[in-house]
Amino acid sequence: MLSEYPCTMSCMEAFDQLVACYSVGGQFRSYYRYGEFNPCQKQLSKFKFCLGNSKNPIKVQEWYKEQAEYNSKFRGSSNAIWNEREPATNVE
Repeated sequence: MLSEYPCTMSCMEAFDQLVACYSVGGQFRSYYRYGEFNPCQKQLSKFKFCLGNSKNPIKVQEWYKEQAEYNSKFRGSSNAIWNEREPATNVE
């Protein structure tokens, strides 16, 4: 069901994300967290996609759906780390 995904994409926002990734701060953050510099492929592919397809809401929704599926399959989520705690009982 595509209706749960955004149907618009801002190319300016995609460009800003790409520039932030290539910036000194973005590269420092990547090196600090992962021990390597980020080639910014994800941000670059989003920007390229946006330039050619931002006016087509169906393609934009499909792109967001593919990204969500990829992230859930390969990147995981916080649900894999955090466990729900049982509610505390009143101890008197």
